[in-house]
Amino acid sequence: MSGQGWIGGETVLLPVKMALHDINNDPRILPGYNLTYTYIDSMCSEGVAVYRMFRELKAGLPYHMVLGDGCSTCSAATAQVSYLWNLTQLSYGSSSPILSDRKRFPKFFRIATPDQMVNEARIQLMREFNWKKVATIHQALEFFSVVTDDFFHRASDMNATIITQEIFVHDPMSRVENLKAYKVGLYGAKIVWVFAGWYSSTFWLVKQNDIDCTQEQMALVADGAFLTSAVNFNPREEKGIHGMTVSEFLDRYYNDTGYNTDLDMYKSVVGQSYDHIWIAALALHCTDTELTRRDGTKLNR
Repeated sequence: MSGQGWIGGETVLLPVKMALHDINNDPRILPGYNLTYTYIDSMCSEGVAVYRMFRELKAGLPYHMVLGDGCSTCSAATAQVSYLWNLTQLSYGSSSPILSDRKRFPKFFRIATPDQMVNEARIQLMREFNWKKVATIHQALEFFSVVTDDFFHRASDMNATIITQEIFVHDPMSRVENLKAYKVGLYGAKIVWVFAGWYSSTFWLVKQNDIDCTQEQMALVADGAFLTSAVNFNPREEKGIHGMTVSEFLDRYYNDTGYNTDLDMYKSVVGQSYDHIWIAALALHCTDTELTRRDGTKLNR
């Protein structure tokens, strides 16, 4: 919800509230229980996420699952700890490929597509437009390095020329001036920027104190850019478990009194945020049913 990384957490609250309402009013799911949800702001910081999660677990409340994080680095940090409490962890949006490592993250699951899977779309864009030269820039985190290495292998297979691979630790200006693309001329018909799809759809218009470009200059650089991501909503008008199609769900979401247009830049996570609460509820329902079948035991209420 805050911090220097991905701050789309506030967008998650409304679909979570909608899902809890639907589940608690559905007599088929967890009858006799009232499903609740406690959230923390991880600030997209590994240390903050682990500390605040530990603080909640230490409080002694009977938690059965950990949901999140939306930020892959925080999911990686917390998932290496949460399983020690024998807790299943489920993320709606973490797409780092390293989270697929079952040895490191034995009880972690997600409904987001791993980012390296989107590289195929980037390669197909290059084929479609006959692009033969490519350069990359990413932060020195395992999450980004694995995705970039996978992209380079795919690009090499199509005989593309790798101009440069720029990596920065904290300040990108210490490595390249590319982020001030307008200032150094990295824009126009011959330059195409391809961004991760989990960025907000207008992220270049957000004011940054260390960037002295105007909104008009940033928009000029971003003109023609691509954002590549997985499909966030079912393209078919199929009814889900609660009897809603995607169109019906979005209509309900946009007409809810809690809807905030300021959060639309992160609306790509709205469907997954709703769905992951249902997945958690169904998992708990199956567990409760199985425990009752075995010996009459119930989940800690």
